[in-house]
Amino acid sequence: MNRNVTPKPIKASGARDAHGRILEPDVGALYVHMHRENGLAHRHYVVKPWQVRVLSVALSRPMLVLYAIGVVTFGWAWSQAARVPLLKQEITRLTRDAQRLDTLTAALAEVQARYEQVQRMLGAAGTEKKPASPDTTRRPRDTTRAPAGIGGR
Repeated sequence: MNRNVTPKPIKASGARDAHGRILEPDVGALYVHMHRENGLAHRHYVVKPWQVRVLSVALSRPMLVLYAIGVVTFGWAWSQAARVPLLKQEITRLTRDAQRLDTLTAALAEVQARYEQVQRMLGAAGTEKKPASPDTTRRPRDTTRAPAGIGGR
């Protein structure tokens, strides 16, 4: 009997070809045994073939790409949803500013009308009589009401 019998070398391009895939469901159950580096604590798990099949599908490259697409999509949607309260505050602030502007415009129109009245009474307006400016005689436009669909009205 020849003592120098060596096995035929395995021609494999990588560990997967030489030893098979770790999540191959056709091989059977997968045994996972974990030990602590320092200490006696250990755990032993048996992953059944159907669980191995689910793991292999869940961790495949196409599924990882789908997970990434889902995270990006939901991240964008959540960022847009987070903007809603900020935009509502901005609408409230702009509405308040529009009310102030309307009040100031009305006050300015009233002061201009009084000024023109005083000028006419003193005769300083000259010989020609200018009619009152049409902008000062009409009421300013109400900009406090938001268009339909904005601000939940």
